[in-house]
Amino acid sequence: MIFLLVVSLAMAALTWLLGWWGVLLAAAIVGFVFHDEGGGGWRTAVAAALAWGALLVVDALAGPFALVASTLGGVMRLPGGALVLLTLAFPALLAWSAATVVGGLRGLVRERR
Repeated sequence: MIFLLVVSLAMAALTWLLGWWGVLLAAAIVGFVFHDEGGGGWRTAVAAALAWGALLVVDALAGPFALVASTLGGVMRLPGGALVLLTLAFPALLAWSAATVVGGLRGLVRERR
């Protein structure tokens, strides 16, 4: 639980500062540090979805989120809820990929030594 909270906060902050690249940076660090525990891939993915979910809540409280979601969903021919799910799936998949790849690469480097 502490892991999810810390990584989610880091990802939310890095996303705010660097955009979606922040998710990759945080996930790569987590994958490197937690290589011995399998790279933290799925936990990192959950943390990324939680981070972006929190950012979406902040945006929803500060602006016309429902109007934007329904308008954009109409353009994409998707319901607003599906658009939110896709928005949360994007950082989750990025984080899982980065943590898994970096964790795997660290394992390969360690084996070659």
